[in-house]
Amino acid sequence: MLNKRLVRAVSESRKYIAGNVLCQWVSLLANIRLMAALTALVAALPQGKLTAEMTVEILFDAVVAVAVRAVCTLLS
Repeated sequence: MLNKRLVRAVSESRKYIAGNVLCQWVSLLANIRLMAALTALVAALPQGKLTAEMTVEILFDAVVAVAVRAVCTLLS
């Protein structure tokens, strides 16, 4: 929770707080994409619909999502 008096006292901190919140939102969206990709992988396995192309696409999505989360964690 943000302390409003502290933010008012140190107004220069607003841009850092906004950047931190933005990084956390982007990280959350990347995590949602990662979970969606892994869910698609797990759902395709028992149905026998997993193709090589689908596997590459899912792995690419997962790698990108993890990279975005890592960058956002470093920036925040």
